[in-house]
Amino acid sequence: MVISDRARRLSVLQWAARALTWVAFTGAGAAAGAEARNPGPGFTCLGRIQPRHARQIRTSNWSVGAETMDRDYTVYKNWRTYLGPLGVKKARIQSGWAKTEKAKGVYDWAWLDEIIPDMAAQGVEPWVCLCYGNPIYPGGGGTGLGGGLPTSDEALKAWDAFVGAFVERYRRYVNEWEVWNEANLRRKSVTDHYADLLVRTAEVIRTRQPKARILAMATPGVGTSFTRGVLERLKQRGKLGLVDEVTYHPYSLNPDKSYPAALGLRKLVASYDRRITIRQGENGAPSKRGSFGALSNYDWSERLQAKWALRRLLGDLGRDIPSSYFAICDMAYRVTKAGRDSDATTAGQTRLKINYKGLLAIHRDRTVHHVKEAYRAVQHVTAVFDGSLKRIAEYPWASQPTFKNIAVFAYARGDKGQVVTIWLSGKAPQAGFAAHRATFTFARGAFADPVYVDLLTGRVYDIPEATWSRTGTRYTFRDVPVHDWPVLIADRSAIGKIVPDR
Repeated sequence: MVISDRARRLSVLQWAARALTWVAFTGAGAAAGAEARNPGPGFTCLGRIQPRHARQIRTSNWSVGAETMDRDYTVYKNWRTYLGPLGVKKARIQSGWAKTEKAKGVYDWAWLDEIIPDMAAQGVEPWVCLCYGNPIYPGGGGTGLGGGLPTSDEALKAWDAFVGAFVERYRRYVNEWEVWNEANLRRKSVTDHYADLLVRTAEVIRTRQPKARILAMATPGVGTSFTRGVLERLKQRGKLGLVDEVTYHPYSLNPDKSYPAALGLRKLVASYDRRITIRQGENGAPSKRGSFGALSNYDWSERLQAKWALRRLLGDLGRDIPSSYFAICDMAYRVTKAGRDSDATTAGQTRLKINYKGLLAIHRDRTVHHVKEAYRAVQHVTAVFDGSLKRIAEYPWASQPTFKNIAVFAYARGDKGQVVTIWLSGKAPQAGFAAHRATFTFARGAFADPVYVDLLTGRVYDIPEATWSRTGTRYTFRDVPVHDWPVLIADRSAIGKIVPDR
């Protein structure tokens, strides 16, 4: 019986309950120096979620950003050993036209040959953002974030040739191609120009890889005016069939605040072609104040970054949006005095500024300094939420007390029971471990052996038998700690392997 099995396990693990107060921990399941609080009396720690290598996972919703290698702001060989163990199934990279073609018509693929096949060998599929220009061609476009599109006939023909050669070389590893990055970041009148570049680029790709998936837009934020304009021009030209996905970059202090706009974007895209889906293509939070780029002027910490990452990834999953976390590694940008991304190398023209959105911290020479809490948190997500865990679209639930802003989503792994994600969504992540206690009732539950999982630490706890009950499919869980980061009420069989806490 379930009760007797639980009783035997509890007797063996009583020492763990007595040991858990505020604990500093290190090791495979947690970031060095992080702290965790026991959920409360009777919650016995069973261990931690066992991270899974990408090769152990068949499919999932998860991608990680591996951008800026085209400008050497991060170096693949410095962090490659952390990629597979993260457990994501995809990685976004940028094509680096200017890095690859330094003399007209001559391509040096060495840097990409080091990256793309190795990612695939680790079980991670690269998806390539074909973006940024090349100064060896007049009118060749900008070479960094917010740079202009290629404009001259010579540059556009050279772009076509580069794209064709890129696809031809790497099509055995890459099936998803995104056209440009944030083309409208600093330019308001680029809509038609981008739409035309999208068409010619997609047609070059499909000529060489007919079944390739084409991703478009890569907008900064979730505004719809640029996307609407591009889709309208594609419609007029009869080219909507070239686009499979629309990508967007929803940077917001509270990750949950972006979803009304994201769902509005989905609705807009579907109004043009219901076949086209949306993807969250780049999003992350810094681990300290003063980072380069979005969200830099707030007081971040590694713990706040980890909370934010969990909410973005599971908020996307709960709305069936493929999701990429930006980025795997901190990046050492060269920026101008105005604070813009630049490739200039003349002394005095640029300064080094770190983008702290990485899951890995770096030294200023771009080698890895340490693994952040967010890296471990993402490992917990990728270990549990693979492609075999399916969202339950209709899952009635209630809480007491009621919460004005709370996110609750439910999933099932075949006949292995359910997983329910819960977090407070009304504010940006806050410092500390403040918890609200609540009773949750799930009218269509399925939990043979329910456990409580803290995704921040990866710890798995037996839920005290006195605090939960079942009547048919109606399950009630009392005195559940709820935080501003996701926790799980889950059947033990549905969360994968648990390893000893250490």
